[in-house]
Amino acid sequence: MGKRQVIVTFPMRDPDVIRQANETLTDFELSYISLKLPLDNLELLRLYCSGDQAALLDLAKQFPKAFLDRLPEVEVLYGLYFPVDLLARAPKLKWIANMGSGTEQYAALGILGSHVTLTSSKGVAARSIAEFTLGQLLMMSKRFADRLRYQQAHQWKRIQHLDLYGKTLGVVGLGEIGSEVARMAKAFGMRVLATRRREGGELPPNVDAMYAVKDLRSMLAQCDAVALTLASTPESRGLIGAEEFAIMKKGALLANVARGDVLDEDALIEALKSGHLGGAALDVFMQEPLQQSSPLWDLPNVIMSTHNAIGMDDYPGAAFAAFVANLQRYGRGEPLQQVVDPAKGY
Repeated sequence: MGKRQVIVTFPMRDPDVIRQANETLTDFELSYISLKLPLDNLELLRLYCSGDQAALLDLAKQFPKAFLDRLPEVEVLYGLYFPVDLLARAPKLKWIANMGSGTEQYAALGILGSHVTLTSSKGVAARSIAEFTLGQLLMMSKRFADRLRYQQAHQWKRIQHLDLYGKTLGVVGLGEIGSEVARMAKAFGMRVLATRRREGGELPPNVDAMYAVKDLRSMLAQCDAVALTLASTPESRGLIGAEEFAIMKKGALLANVARGDVLDEDALIEALKSGHLGGAALDVFMQEPLQQSSPLWDLPNVIMSTHNAIGMDDYPGAAFAAFVANLQRYGRGEPLQQVVDPAKGY
């Protein structure tokens, strides 16, 4: 009986790691197949989330023949994007390991709730993204962008800034990233409040008080800064809108490393223009790339990054190592880690 087939579709910085993994795995054979598709990752995500079946079926035909020919025998797939008709093409498929944390693209494939288990790489980059988030809060509170503007203009100006110490941070979505943000915020002496979907249980480490999602506004009213670290789900879309911004303290800071659709972008712009919101650091947007006409480009109290809060030295390598460890559990018949809940979508 031959080895169980695993196809890896995301390139590693060090290709030798696949050979090394094969040396440690007795039941599985890993093969790397490059998926050179006509769209980049951002365009692919937009297409898969659109649900345009005709366009997705056309794209499915453009996957490399070497990959499509192997699908009838594959048991495990590791990567980001697969043909929309994958279930029909891969009758032996039992597990898809998504190398990213977001799994919105799989709804179009009918994976959630099917016989195929879906896992994510959620948590692999939690520390790195939390560092980025705290860096955003420091940039806004210490007004580093203003300092840089004065430097570039050769102006010697002193600036009044804020301390994070003693301030209240609200973490919306206390998952892996949110928990790391809470831990780091505590190191700055902040009071940390948080929300998460699951209610009850013991108070998590580094959190002073927990709130149910239905009590989000009660939490926001207390916050000097808010970090959005929640997953994008139908329930979370538009969670932060005009009423939520209005209830926040005047001058409060906002950092969004979640998804652009968790807040109302028009309401955000108004809150920033009015000065009610002191500043926003945004890594994600409703439409990406951000439209050139968006006022967010030019607002002085906005710090932008281009959906790349993950700053790990080698994220692909770290995610692949986590996948191999999970594959070993799978081979031993043990429960997989980071299984996506079909009801929640993450």
